[in-house]
Amino acid sequence: MCETNNGREIPFIRVDLHLNIYGELGNPAIFTSKLVDGGVSGIIIYREDIDIYHAYDRTCTQWPDHTEQVAEDDEIIGIFTCPECESQYFLLTGAEPISGPATFGLKEYYTVIDGSLLHVYN
Repeated sequence: MCETNNGREIPFIRVDLHLNIYGELGNPAIFTSKLVDGGVSGIIIYREDIDIYHAYDRTCTQWPDHTEQVAEDDEIIGIFTCPECESQYFLLTGAEPISGPATFGLKEYYTVIDGSLLHVYN
């Protein structure tokens, strides 16, 4: 079970990814997500609209030091759940927690589209 993060932040890891939207990401449909390596525990790339992408770290904000990654729900698109504390985050609301003990949303990285590349960075 996760414990409170006592106000601690997700550890800083330099992120500077250039992902091909059509190749590496497979041109994801709107309201869908792809998982990529990077960040502290991996990164969720979420496509909100035709030219709006978000990138969230997969580290649960309730207890950033545990080793589990939030995982996508098998039945509901856009819900990610921590396997340890069962906090759930909803990508459609900016990856804010919708249930469980977490009170902070998933850490978001900056995203910029440059032609066919998605630049993800902090």
